Amino acid sequence: MSGTFSDTKKLFSVTNIVGYILGLFGLSMIAVTQALTFVIPLLFAPIVCGTLGFVVYKTSTNTNTNPLDNQPNALLQE
Repeated sequence: MSGTFSDTKKLFSVTNIVGYILGLFGLSMIAVTQALTFVIPLLFAPIVCGTLGFVVYKTSTNTNTNPLDNQPNALLQE
């Protein structure tokens, strides 16, 4: 019986638990970097198009706010 307890105690030692935690952390970091390398190229086109659209929107002049302002008034003609 003491042999079984000794094996269980060795299984849950502090160094093994730290190793398991570091291993899971490493695997999760690999998964995150792989996901980022897949997602970043897909985000490039929307970011560029959104930025250029925003620049065009901000640089455009809005001179004709009311379309009725450009209509000639027949009453004021001389």
